[in-house]
Parts: sequence; structure tokens; C-alpha cells
Amino acid sequence: MSLEGYLVFDDTVLDKRYSFTIESVRRQYSGNAHGVIKGIGVVTCVYVNPKLDRGLVD
Repeated sequence: MSLEGYLVFDDTVLDKRYSFTIESVRRQYSGNAHGVIKGIGVVTCVYVNPKLDRGLVD
């Protein structure tokens, strides 16, 4: 890693409105659906270094 790099976070909700048996499904707000839906929350973290033109996903 380098001090010139950035950490980029993205959060999203995977729509599971029609799921009745998946344990990790919770009611949460989805900006895409403009309301509260049943879904799975996912956060993605990406390290980007524009100087080296590289990135790492964790």
C-alpha cells in the first residue's frame, strides 16, 4: 500500500423481497427501490492507487 492510495467503500442492498427462508435477510432501506425492502446488506471495500494504476478488492 501507499499513502497516495484511497479506500473506497460502497454499500448496496441485494433485493430478496420474495425470500422467506434466507437467514441473513433483513428489512432495510434501499435507495434503488426508494423504500424499505427485504434484502441482504453488502459493503465492498476497494483500495485504489491511481499513481500505480492498481486496485485491490477486499
